[in-house]
Amino acid sequence: MRRSVYLSLILFGVFQLVGCASHPSPQQTMVDDRYMVYKEMYKAYSEAEKDYLNLLFNIERMPEEEELWMIKRDRMLELMQLKELMLNARTELDQAMQEWERHMVDLQAEQKKAQVKPYNPNFTGKDGMRTSPGQLLPGEVKPKQKYGEL
Repeated sequence: MRRSVYLSLILFGVFQLVGCASHPSPQQTMVDDRYMVYKEMYKAYSEAEKDYLNLLFNIERMPEEEELWMIKRDRMLELMQLKELMLNARTELDQAMQEWERHMVDLQAEQKKAQVKPYNPNFTGKDGMRTSPGQLLPGEVKPKQKYGEL
């Protein structure tokens, strides 16, 4: 269950990365790097886990083989180390994603501050709503000119 939640968060992050500008921010680059490290650690851990399970199957078939028991101890240590490295990589990925999210929130706040008011501050009332002197506002109509008049 937790793996699917993490996977969905990662996919959401990846889709957000795709939707961003062509020049990634340092925070985005950090998330990309941490994701690649985590992905490689997860792959190494899952391969080591498969090897370990295969070894356990072989020990079950041939319990008298002392060499298999020594290999089991070494593989178990390797598996524990890879698990620790994978969990550390996941923690770093989570931290990088949180930093990137903070950066995105900051950018959105800056964008809201930078939005230009649609009204002209030099005029008041209806005239302040015009962006140019000749602009007609909704509901206003230009007076009809008679033929021959300018």
